[in-house]
Amino acid sequence: MNEANEQSLNKHTAGYWRFMREFVRNPRQIGAICPSSPFLARRMASLVPGGDGVVVELGPGGGAVTAALLNHGVATQDLVLVERSAALSAHLAKRFPGVHLIQGDAMHLSRFGILSRPVRAVVSSLPLRSLPRSVVRQILDQVALISGPGTVFIQFSYALRGSYQNMAHGFERDQAHLVWRNLPPARIEAFRFQPRNLQ
Repeated sequence: MNEANEQSLNKHTAGYWRFMREFVRNPRQIGAICPSSPFLARRMASLVPGGDGVVVELGPGGGAVTAALLNHGVATQDLVLVERSAALSAHLAKRFPGVHLIQGDAMHLSRFGILSRPVRAVVSSLPLRSLPRSVVRQILDQVALISGPGTVFIQFSYALRGSYQNMAHGFERDQAHLVWRNLPPARIEAFRFQPRNLQ
């Protein structure tokens, strides 16, 4: 194994154990028993459109999806990570130097200065189905506030059926994909922001 591959493996392993420690401390906030698999991470990243504007990742955790976004071609300067956990934020800062990292809550997205540039995609690993409905509503309101026409909101869930009932924020479901090679299997949904649909 060469030095570059060894460093990559060490970072991945460190992210896994950091994620598991945070899960033990805050299982409801983490919302997953394992980090996202490379298959899930790559599928989510593949749904991010090209073009100008930033990509905002909510709840990056150990950085599995972050790595996939960068490998997909999202430039370091175009990626914004929003992570609530101080421990995971410290890990992400070491693993992805140069990426704009915000330690904060997704319920306050519009306070973080993200609106200084157009947002082309919001990629979320937040456990929306296990959070209180009022919290989910506030998070989605904030996502809508930072979005513009055509912004894509990408969310995964372990619920393989049904759809998010709280997406009446100007978002229309664009596509959905099942990823079986994940523990547990997951479904990814992509929504496109259309301001005219706001109620």
